[in-house]
Amino acid sequence: MFIDHYSLIKIDCGKVLTDSVRIAASGLRRDLRRVLDARFDDVLEPNLRICIIEGMKGNSAILEIDHGFVDWTKAEREALTHTEGFVHHLAGNTLYIVGADRRGTIFGIYDFCEFVLGVSPWYFMADVPVRKRVQLEISKHYSKAQWPSVEYRGIFINDEEELERWVQRYMGEDTIGVRTYEKIFELMLRLKLNYIWPAMHVNSFNRVRENGALADRMGIVVGTSHCDMLMRSNNREWLPWLHEKGYEGASYDFSRPGRNREIIKEYWRESVEQNRQFECCYTLGMRGIHDSGFNTEAFEKMPEDERQKAQIGLLQEVIDTQNRMLRDVVGHPVMKIFVPYKEVLPLYDNGLKVPDDITIVWANDNYGYVRRYPDETERVRSGGNGLYYHNSYWAPPGASYTFLCSIPLAHTKNELRKAYEKGIRKLWVTNFGAIKPLEMQISFYAQYAWDIGKKRTSAYDAREQTTLSGGGTSLTEDVQEWTADWIDRTFSGAHGQVLAPILTAFDQLTNTRKIEQMDDDAFSQTAYGNEAAMRIHLYEEWMRTAGAIFQSLPANERDAFYQLVLMKIHAAYLT
Repeated sequence: MFIDHYSLIKIDCGKVLTDSVRIAASGLRRDLRRVLDARFDDVLEPNLRICIIEGMKGNSAILEIDHGFVDWTKAEREALTHTEGFVHHLAGNTLYIVGADRRGTIFGIYDFCEFVLGVSPWYFMADVPVRKRVQLEISKHYSKAQWPSVEYRGIFINDEEELERWVQRYMGEDTIGVRTYEKIFELMLRLKLNYIWPAMHVNSFNRVRENGALADRMGIVVGTSHCDMLMRSNNREWLPWLHEKGYEGASYDFSRPGRNREIIKEYWRESVEQNRQFECCYTLGMRGIHDSGFNTEAFEKMPEDERQKAQIGLLQEVIDTQNRMLRDVVGHPVMKIFVPYKEVLPLYDNGLKVPDDITIVWANDNYGYVRRYPDETERVRSGGNGLYYHNSYWAPPGASYTFLCSIPLAHTKNELRKAYEKGIRKLWVTNFGAIKPLEMQISFYAQYAWDIGKKRTSAYDAREQTTLSGGGTSLTEDVQEWTADWIDRTFSGAHGQVLAPILTAFDQLTNTRKIEQMDDDAFSQTAYGNEAAMRIHLYEEWMRTAGAIFQSLPANERDAFYQLVLMKIHAAYLT
């Protein structure tokens, strides 16, 4: 089937669609206009009819009744038995985009936008241009059936001051707000991500109710990190909330009974009441304000062993209190997580009982190594297990890496694979700092979380226009192959095979010594064959190669190429 500017297209959204699917359908219509200057008509007979069907989990047979007989494949039927599964199926001049649920339908829409229309998820956030096409060919056998491997696949926007400055310059907002989150949520959905820990340094997501309403309307699940309980962002909420209430002398310390404890419970309850109508994930437990330790002033004079027992008992009471609050206010089961991070881990290891329906989220060591896996008992918990990973980390001087991700993609892949094999499959959330300039890492992570464990890939085969499947391994299993494919899909000129080895070697070299931790005496100018000069010469060589590619690209692709590729090499070279 050939579609061009002269073709009429009809997008049939069915009788009942959620707002989130309608928003994605509007994105599809916009992409068709940008790529083909497409014409739409709801009256005349269309050349291509795109039929969007939502909420078909386990009910694929109904499609044969409502939309005429369609020869659904076994894979297509299976996809609709999985949460967030979707199907593309071309029958005559009708393309069916069918989702098992609302997010499955959204992912099916945006997958078509990326792999058939060629619209990059980074068209806005990284200025990747949308390429005009004279004609679009869709094979008469076109079919695709997919579903995710990891249930919740998320990002954590953290140490986001650089993103805030970008927002102030380009988004017309004083801080990261509704207008920016709309673009971030769209980016996530185009990457098939469904979960976020929002920014918590520069402002509070919760303080603007429309932030949460927008996330729910678009289909994003919002949670909060290991130090922010029940959707509160303590760093930017606790003191302003106390001031507004007129409460004096209160501290975020549950070990102080009476009035202080009641104030904390009121603080939590108001957050649950604000978010109870949204699809949220609630973090349970307690840590201090702004990622500080569990504050238990009342136990300070106890001997160490007695203090730990008291802290375990208190944290147990905190979790029980929060659980009762969720039952009373929300009234139905919700996703809940507990993160045994830093000083909370010893409390868990020494007897803290976490209810079975809560997802335990394990943390890596902040530098790319998963340090803890669930044991046999933890693996069979009804709440499952999650992972909090870092591709960006703020720490005291000499330990941070918040500008460039210095962990090679192959390293990240290997650690995530081990986590998956050990039963961590409910939730993955990775700290990607301020998003920019970690676009490649986010893209790889999103696809790997979707594909892992399956002999199929999210990649689009331009010749067959179908999912690669059967006997082969996922494209993400070969990181260099994935990188080459990502470059070729993002930029014209087929430079992937040249740039992929360079970017792989760049990650390895930069991981040896992070840019943020570079000193003038880090590498010897005399030993090991002048190690300092060797590194500089490698960066010079890569700069020449990448710079030549930059000059060869069309003018409208250069900004994106600089952001996504050249800037990293340039920064390392200058350092």
